[in-house]
Amino acid sequence: MDEDDLAPVEMSPWQLPWKAITITFVLLILIAGAVHVVGLASNRIDRLSTAGIRKHGTSPGEFRPMGGVLTEALPGTVSASRQQMASKMLAEGKGLAPTAQIKVDPSGYQIPKGFVLVPAVPFWMGSEDSYANFDEKPIHKVYLPPYLIGITLVTNREYKEFVDQDHYLAPANWKNGSYPPGRGGYPVTFVSLSNAEDYARFRRARICTEEEWEKAARGTDKRMWPWGNTWDSRRANANYTVGDTSPVIRYQMGESPYGVLDMAGNVFEWTKSPYRPYPGNTANKARFYSYRVDATGALHPVVGKSYYVLRGGSWKSDQYSARVSARNPTWPIYASDFFGVRLCMDARR
Repeated sequence: MDEDDLAPVEMSPWQLPWKAITITFVLLILIAGAVHVVGLASNRIDRLSTAGIRKHGTSPGEFRPMGGVLTEALPGTVSASRQQMASKMLAEGKGLAPTAQIKVDPSGYQIPKGFVLVPAVPFWMGSEDSYANFDEKPIHKVYLPPYLIGITLVTNREYKEFVDQDHYLAPANWKNGSYPPGRGGYPVTFVSLSNAEDYARFRRARICTEEEWEKAARGTDKRMWPWGNTWDSRRANANYTVGDTSPVIRYQMGESPYGVLDMAGNVFEWTKSPYRPYPGNTANKARFYSYRVDATGALHPVVGKSYYVLRGGSWKSDQYSARVSARNPTWPIYASDFFGVRLCMDARR
């Protein structure tokens, strides 16, 4: 009988197809590992998706930080179904109570379309709760004269009027002097502080101060977000929920007590306030300096220059960076896909 005719039980161990067996075994290990990784990723996505609502005072839990990974929801998956349901609830406003509005008497004031009056009443600025950064302290009472603030962020469509009429340099994400198709109602981005100030002058307006911004976002109490002290991802575009900017009128249920939209998330908003400590702040003053970084990575204070403060958080921010008291200092020459503009005006009778 030929050797090839031997049954497997009759073959010696050295004659078995070990190469094929080894390859099959390795493939099985790789497949099992891939299934395990996918399972872990799915569980993490579920945890992140359900961590969007937290009440003021509870300990920080898991959330998607700025710069976190955006996970695509594939059709037919649990994640996709959850997103579709969230979008439906957002559109219908189910389960969301509107923000209680502060009654304001605008009688006698000249209020252009798209602006609201913020009256001359004191408010609390800053924070001292468990989430407060060193630069938000201490909480203190601020008095401001009446002023006007834009209900929405400046849109691409509005900014294009400025670009066209003043032959101004278009933002870096535009092509041939125009914003991407279908994005007219989205906030303009890639604007520096000087770009924002130039646009404000074009509109016979100005950039808001930090104090004006925070008062319009928070009202007269010490709330954390424009609608209250409970984070709700259905009220704001943050935590990579959308993965990009959103139309400036989308989050109606996230309005502030004065009826201002997008004061949490979507894009950070320039203020004309240099980065300074609040009265009574006890942090090392060097923490408020502006710095340059040399080739070795060392920091060097820049004399005579200052960071300026952005407010409101963005679509990339976690919910804590989107608190009404959170401050984000940066160089005024910077522009980004999550920096935008909102206008203020002096109130005139």
